[in-house]
Amino acid sequence: MAIFIGIVFFLIGLPEFKKSPKLTKEAVKDITYIFATLSILLVFVIIVSLNIYASGDLFLAGPLTPQMKLLLGQKVLMLGLLEGLWAVISLKWLLPIFFDPLDLSKKQILVLVSGIVFSVVSGIYAMLEAS
Repeated sequence: MAIFIGIVFFLIGLPEFKKSPKLTKEAVKDITYIFATLSILLVFVIIVSLNIYASGDLFLAGPLTPQMKLLLGQKVLMLGLLEGLWAVISLKWLLPIFFDPLDLSKKQILVLVSGIVFSVVSGIYAMLEAS
């Protein structure tokens, strides 16, 4: 929802649209950069949302059979690894195409890595508990 609101406010405030009905090359470049960045962010949000939903099913659903724990543990593990892979790909290769290389602070890196590690460890724990 926040991404949609961001797109709407971007389009409302775009100065090139206010000056002339034709799009300039710079406006098209800016729009491409913004939509590419929002697309990268949207994929990350989808992966994290699926991971949170699977983790909630795994740990808050009550008593589960070992087969269900194993499957949900595998799902959480795979989504955690996918989240980590997408974070590296997007921060190291995709976003620097559109912007200068990103300088993340240690606190930002710690938050990102801790979420990924927590997801992977909880998936492994659930799989070990199931067997």
